[in-house]
Amino acid sequence: MTGFGTFLAAIAGSVVKRALAALGFGLVSYAAMTAALNAALTAAKQAWAGLSGFPEALAIVQIAGVNTYASIIAGALVARVALQSLKKLELVK
Repeated sequence: MTGFGTFLAAIAGSVVKRALAALGFGLVSYAAMTAALNAALTAAKQAWAGLSGFPEALAIVQIAGVNTYASIIAGALVARVALQSLKKLELVK
């Protein structure tokens, strides 16, 4: 059993280093992607709010379903960022 304990002690250091490196890189990339996504969503919200002065244009855009389209795209982007960060953390392969 002493040989097995020595083996575990020898590999524990490299495993911990790899885990911490993956965790750090995953958190940094998640933070960067989240910041970029939040900036894009804020710009889209401001553009949507700019249509309030043109009720006819706003009505046409709403009839066309642009708000639903934008919600679907935003949801897909948020899901992509979440899955990408899980892959970086090696929680999902």
